[in-house]
Amino acid sequence: MPPRASRRTPSEGPDFRTVEPAALILLKGAEDYVATRALDRVRAVLKTQHPDLEYTRMDVSEATRGELATLASPSLFGEPRLILAEDLAHMNEIFLEDMLRFLEEPADPDVTLVFRHSGGNRGKKLTDALSALGVVVDCSTVRSDNDKLDFVRKEFRAAQRTIHPEAARALVSAAGSTLSDLGSACQQLMRDVPEDITAEHVDKYFGGRVEASAFKVADATFAGRGESALRLYRHAIATGVSPVAVTAALAMKARQVAALVDHRGAQTELAQTLKMAPWQLKQAAEIARRWGPREAADAVEAVAQADAEVKGVSRTPQYAVEKAISRITTHLS
Repeated sequence: MPPRASRRTPSEGPDFRTVEPAALILLKGAEDYVATRALDRVRAVLKTQHPDLEYTRMDVSEATRGELATLASPSLFGEPRLILAEDLAHMNEIFLEDMLRFLEEPADPDVTLVFRHSGGNRGKKLTDALSALGVVVDCSTVRSDNDKLDFVRKEFRAAQRTIHPEAARALVSAAGSTLSDLGSACQQLMRDVPEDITAEHVDKYFGGRVEASAFKVADATFAGRGESALRLYRHAIATGVSPVAVTAALAMKARQVAALVDHRGAQTELAQTLKMAPWQLKQAAEIARRWGPREAADAVEAVAQADAEVKGVSRTPQYAVEKAISRITTHLS
């Protein structure tokens, strides 16, 4: 298929924060927040250049024959146009056929076509053609904490702002349930705090949003914050977290501390064995410095006993976990 006239050469794939208008733009991936940010940027740039920009959203699942050609045809007065073809994964055959023909025609420099494909094999021939001829913005789903940390760092770097490493981790914990929440939190901090962002800023703005999860109970427990751990645990139970989930988190933290407390070699292999990211291993190592081998072994035993009790041995499973938390934190009091 020959390239359309006036097309840009294939791109390495711009970041959604920096993408510029082009004749063809493919937003590829399931992360709606990233796709929306990319579209908003393209639209804002075009609107700045052309205040009379005409914007059209096209339902490709119900496209009619010739609809695309009509929308993208040269205007009598040369008004710039932005056309969004949504959800290529559900496009009908009419749109697919029309689009493949459209790519063989000369391009109208006044038209910017943006295509959204959230995933799946439907329309692969079209997405391959768009990838070859246009600009592709990666909108892949962001799930892991490492990816979310990378997202936070890039948000601040793009804005030429600084966020401290511990603040970035705290922000992911506080507002990282969805990328939309995390992005909004980044923007709020940059808008409201003129200086570098610290963990104290994150706690001030978002501390109340941090859910008392099982892992936060475990972190507080092995850091020796007994009162905080018990308070988080009781709140977690009150909001539906099961005692079994808490003992599982405590067991994971106990294994980490036990593995690190007497470790003298390189941490790379240990990180792989414990299935921890480097920054997570660093945090766990800082906690483990306060522990000795005997205390770590006692913590493992306390968690094992609590785990057995919450799984049927005890009639008061919630209290069994409280006893384990108190027993563990006494080593650091």
